[in-house]
Amino acid sequence: DYTTVLHLTDTGRGGLEHMNSQTSMMPRSCLFPDHPDEYRDLVSLFSHEYLHQWNVKRLRPKCFLDYDLQSETHTDLLWWFEGATSWLGDMICVRSGAWTEEDWRLDFERKMKRHTANNGMLRESLAESSHDAWIHLYRSGPYTRESQISYYLEGELALLCLDTELRRRNDDTFGACDLMAELVRRYAISSDDAEELGVDYSDIRKTLKSCPGGSSMGPYLDRLVQQRNHPNVQRALSTFRLKLVPHASDKEGKGWLGVNLREASGRVTISTYQAGSPLRNLTQVGDEVVSVDGVRIKSVAHLKKLIGGRAGDEIKLDITHEGILTTTTLVLPTSPQHGVTLKGKGNQRWKAWITTRQAK
Repeated sequence: DYTTVLHLTDTGRGGLEHMNSQTSMMPRSCLFPDHPDEYRDLVSLFSHEYLHQWNVKRLRPKCFLDYDLQSETHTDLLWWFEGATSWLGDMICVRSGAWTEEDWRLDFERKMKRHTANNGMLRESLAESSHDAWIHLYRSGPYTRESQISYYLEGELALLCLDTELRRRNDDTFGACDLMAELVRRYAISSDDAEELGVDYSDIRKTLKSCPGGSSMGPYLDRLVQQRNHPNVQRALSTFRLKLVPHASDKEGKGWLGVNLREASGRVTISTYQAGSPLRNLTQVGDEVVSVDGVRIKSVAHLKKLIGGRAGDEIKLDITHEGILTTTTLVLPTSPQHGVTLKGKGNQRWKAWITTRQAK
């Protein structure tokens, strides 16, 4: 038996896995008519927490077999236990029919927009992100977008690459979902065939190398997990005759400050920086943006309106830092475009990839 407990909230979202149940929460709008994005997210959350029965609760990092609840317990494997769960969880959604192919595409495009909007892959590897989760993942700061990554998102993309590369080397007879099943068989708590309990990185690497087509894939996995670089998603998708196409540049020439803003008590302040922000070396987090070309800022929406369509123009910003007013002059760059579209109908390999694995 498996039990799902769902709490409906205003805005909160999340889930907690147990051996034979999950406790999840989603905004109640996920069950409203004409809210397809929210409903798609609900299905994904259910699938993710359901899969955690095996990939977290039964198959665990070795250091999680006997927790010391009085201190932090670090692992370099959260890219696998969360990233791989995110990847296979969403594949289960489409393979089971709970999602359509279009649902998968829309969700993937949303994730790719998040991926391309961040630049942390050049400064943090998946292994480092996993290990440092205690330190900074839930304590984001002003420079998070520039220096850190999500082992959920980037781990999921790494598993996509790993799966397609492994399948390419064995003519689609064995993939990352089969790798997960083999790891559960060899190392899970409830497995009758377990060789030992719990895994470390070397166990995942060794099991991958024992898979059909995986004998020489150790270095490939090392690059995915331990190097600070972007996974080659475009190459992975080319396996299916699919291609990511960036959205066209903004024709309206929207100006861009490259900052995330907070609005409170009639003040607009800088909360975080985006990669390449023109204000990165001119301001600090917490500074208030007072005016643009002498026009007092009333809200975040007002500020965006004042710089909209002004890419390439020189503007004057009045900024206050610790009560001191300064004027900064800069030329507004064009807002970068991070959206992508997944193009192509896909080949037979693609059709087989998203088809149910259930016995006929």
